[in-house]
Amino acid sequence: MRDDDIFADAIALPAAERAAFLDRACAGDAALRARVEALLAGYDAAERFLEESPVVRPAATPEEAPGDVIGNYTLLRKLGDGGCGVVYLAEQSSPVRRKVALKIIKLGMDTLQVIARFEAERQALAMMDHADIARVFDAGATATGRPFFVMEFVDGVPITTFCDQHNLTMAERLELFARVCLAMQHAHQKGIIHRDVKPSNVLVTMRDGVPAPKVIDFGIAKATEGRLTDMTLVTGLDQFIGTPAYMSPEQAERRDLDIDTRSDVYSLGVLLYELLAGRPPYDPKSLVRAGIEEIRRIIREVDPPRPSTAVATLTDADRTTVANARRAGPAQLTSVLAGDLDWIVMRCLEKDRGRRYGTASDLAEDVRRHLRREPVQARPPERWYRLQRFVARNRLACASAAAVALAVLIGAAVSAWQAVRATRAERVATAQRDVATVAQADALRRQEQAENLLTFMLGDFRAELKKIGRLQLLDEVGEQAMAYFAAADPRDLTDSALTRQATALTQIGQTRLDQARYAEAEAAFRAAYERAAALAARYPDNGDMLFERAQAEFWLGFVARRRGESAAEREWMVRYRDSAVELVNVEGQTRRAQEEVVMGHHNLAVLDLERGNVAGARQGFEAELKRNAALQEQWPDDAELKYAQAAVLSWLGFLEERAGNLDEALARFTESERLYAGMDLEVPRWRLKVAQARVFMGDMNLYRGRREVAGEEYDRAAKLLAELVKADPDNQVWLVSELSLQVQRAAWALTGGDVERGREMLDDARERLTALVATEATARKFVRHLAAAWRWEAWRRLRAGERSEAAEAVAEAMRWEEPLINEARADLAMLGEFAQSRVLAGRIATTLGNPDAARAHWKAAVEMVRTAVADSRDWRLLDPVAQALLLLGEDAEARMFIGRLREIGYEPIDPLAASTLDVVDAPQGMTPNP
Repeated sequence: MRDDDIFADAIALPAAERAAFLDRACAGDAALRARVEALLAGYDAAERFLEESPVVRPAATPEEAPGDVIGNYTLLRKLGDGGCGVVYLAEQSSPVRRKVALKIIKLGMDTLQVIARFEAERQALAMMDHADIARVFDAGATATGRPFFVMEFVDGVPITTFCDQHNLTMAERLELFARVCLAMQHAHQKGIIHRDVKPSNVLVTMRDGVPAPKVIDFGIAKATEGRLTDMTLVTGLDQFIGTPAYMSPEQAERRDLDIDTRSDVYSLGVLLYELLAGRPPYDPKSLVRAGIEEIRRIIREVDPPRPSTAVATLTDADRTTVANARRAGPAQLTSVLAGDLDWIVMRCLEKDRGRRYGTASDLAEDVRRHLRREPVQARPPERWYRLQRFVARNRLACASAAAVALAVLIGAAVSAWQAVRATRAERVATAQRDVATVAQADALRRQEQAENLLTFMLGDFRAELKKIGRLQLLDEVGEQAMAYFAAADPRDLTDSALTRQATALTQIGQTRLDQARYAEAEAAFRAAYERAAALAARYPDNGDMLFERAQAEFWLGFVARRRGESAAEREWMVRYRDSAVELVNVEGQTRRAQEEVVMGHHNLAVLDLERGNVAGARQGFEAELKRNAALQEQWPDDAELKYAQAAVLSWLGFLEERAGNLDEALARFTESERLYAGMDLEVPRWRLKVAQARVFMGDMNLYRGRREVAGEEYDRAAKLLAELVKADPDNQVWLVSELSLQVQRAAWALTGGDVERGREMLDDARERLTALVATEATARKFVRHLAAAWRWEAWRRLRAGERSEAAEAVAEAMRWEEPLINEARADLAMLGEFAQSRVLAGRIATTLGNPDAARAHWKAAVEMVRTAVADSRDWRLLDPVAQALLLLGEDAEARMFIGRLREIGYEPIDPLAASTLDVVDAPQGMTPNP
């Protein structure tokens, strides 16, 4: 190694560790070691120069040594040197015996400025009380008058070292990092900015078998409100406050009075970059060799590469090392980082702090959104920035977003046509070759710009339009884009063009899907599939290309599902599963590949369950359960895998319910709830799943006749859901869960005799669901529960003798249910609910003196489920068909279905149904109702 390389590595180490490092690095070369030690001595002297007072001071007293006693503390050994203090491991003798870290101001460093900084750190730590920040126990002064303070001893290692030594996965690193962010948020809320966030100031140790971070060294902390001490801390001219490799641009610019908490967000971004990519965004050695002004210029002006780019440019050996430390394959590192993680990191590292995350907690939440596979708040800033600049230059042309996209697409088409002409000219005249080349390059550049803008329009912009139900604004964009893409043969496109177009076409398909324009959605997805398949054909051994093809196959299956085309849906889902299996063959047992196989089995199992193929569904879910268990053996602490395991247990619970095994279903739901509840319930997703599992447990108890137990489970679930909705009233997933449970609780109250409570809950749920269905562009998920609310309102009105009002209410229920049935998106449970509405409508027609209408409703109920109910043990189908047959006077056929209901131990909650079903005895040999 060269002198400057050894020097650069040495200064990055604490002073106490440098000697051992030089022993290894110099390998007995005395001359080399002497040169490096001289450089280190000069560096240390220069570092202290601006802090030394020009006033001559008396000779300093000897430095403390192990064995010395300071107050109640005996020094055991030196732990390291900070910028202005020496840290010792000490033993406290009273009032408790424990190991502590004791920090004393350095000899010769007791200038007013350094004392002020030291006092600031002591005060900063004393203000904070967080499990992941080192606590302050005591403070005082030595016999020579030098300040010291005593803090929690953290027997840990820097966070990057810990993660590499323990081979933490990307997900595990992100969870740990999110905790660091929340600790920093606590400091910020106390008015403290750390200003020196770096790996050596975030130590990690094991606590109860779980990695636990500790943020230390607030030695250069700045108070955001007021002064920390009565001494004024003044930064010397040209003096860096912080570590250059982790320093924000505003710190580098010496804007000390203008630094806020977003400076720490920048440093957290650097830390996250290093945790993910294995190195910081700027090479510390290069920064050390640069002068002060060059360091400032780099930090202020030079954009670092994205983490995925940094990993992609590593040598094979280095990439393998980084991958092994993260328990990943070298080939997958780039794809794992590209997208969300790149966006999150680069948002932290924005030069303009106004474009960073506003708080450390915002950063932590976005990291956890990524872990939950939810959309992150970070977005590729380049697109937004380019779009803003484009609009600023072309305000008139940007009056309509559709016009912008169309204009650029037309420009791209013209450029492509010009490129063709240029190519022909090249063949005609060699002299025009350079012109043709330039034209081709310009055309490709314009094409890329057009397709990138189109991707933005159909991605980020579409997401915003979807929230307000204005997707029609993109209709013309989508139509013109489809025509534009249709003119291109995928075989003639470059790899990057294929990738861009496949992304844009998938987005067009999703837009059409949201608008229920299924034929057009399918056309877009097929075009996306052609491009993804072309990429996979070009690179048969490339897992990324195969993965993209699998995603296209999934979307084609999904749109077939929406269209009610069962055969096509199964065909594409089978192809998706087979591509996932092929992915395992190509890239081995990577986590991505294994998870795709799991999802392949899951999708087919859901299809089987919805179509009444209980045996096929059981086989698929059990295969999924087995693969999940294998993944958990590899990653036992992975929260996502625990989530998946609990989820498949829920699906098995639904399967057992459909199979008529209500007690077994209850056992599955109970086990699922136990797994969910064992996770961190501060995470909203886990709380939601716990609540949903309790709802399912309540349902199983209710339909086995255990009303009180069911009510208790519903109440426990309602409490959790209410807390979630209160925290985020706009979250549709939480809303639909809360409102569907409210309808069920209303039914529980009504059928149990608590009519007033049931009416109040039903009125409130119906009002809120109606408002949501009216205003939400994606309201289908609320329609089913709104129909149920109207059905129970009709039931209540009928029991109250309000026959006309009951007829109006049940008609309203069927009005909402019918589109779901007609769109062929209803599963068997939905059919059973609609059949219940028909049975109720017939009862109401009878009370109104219209027997013909009543019989028509009951016959419709039977015909609706007759095929599905033939061999079924699903109470949702058996109950309405048995009632309808009895009301039609067809007792003989009804007996068979009633017998099945009694075999499975089903007890209807509706007194009307119970009284109807009880009039017929079970067939001989059937198990009596318990």
